This record gives sequence, C-alpha cells and structure tokens, in this order.
Amino acid sequence: MAITNFDKMFWLRAVLGVGVGAASDLIFGSTYEGGILLAILVYIGTYYLFKGVWGEKLAPGDTRKLVTTGMPSFILLFLFFWILLFTLGVQY
Repeated sequence: MAITNFDKMFWLRAVLGVGVGAASDLIFGSTYEGGILLAILVYIGTYYLFKGVWGEKLAPGDTRKLVTTGMPSFILLFLFFWILLFTLGVQY
C-alpha cells in the first residue's frame, strides 16, 4: 500500500497541530486570540503549501480535499496540547 499525497497532508497537519498548540501556549500564554489566530494562519498556510506542491496533480473533484484533509486532527490536537500545556503551567 503506497503512501498517497493525502496521507502526507493528513500527517503533516496532525504534527503541525501539536506544534502550533505548544507554540501558542509558549508564545501567547493566556492570550486566546493570539493562539487561535496562529492556528488559523498555519492552517491556511498549509493549504497554500499543498496547493503549490500537489495542486496541479489533483483531479478537479479533489481540490476540496486540500482544505478538509486533516482538519479535525489539526484542530483537536491543537486544542489538546494548548489546553494541556496551559493547565500544567508550562512557561519558559
């Protein structure tokens, strides 16, 4: 079974969800607007990254998958790590 481009998109967004959740706590602390804005900007950035790298290779019906692939995982992992680190009081 070969790894598809959609698998790569999913896992990259999952890893970025963890990283952005941790970065939101470390950079913004208790400023909720900053953390959410960072997550939205990173997610939009991944869309344009994927569109530039794999956009031409996709079938016309698959362009919606550039937005939706990995979205729930990104959001849930972002929130989980942001809340976890905020609750534990990890500050640098």
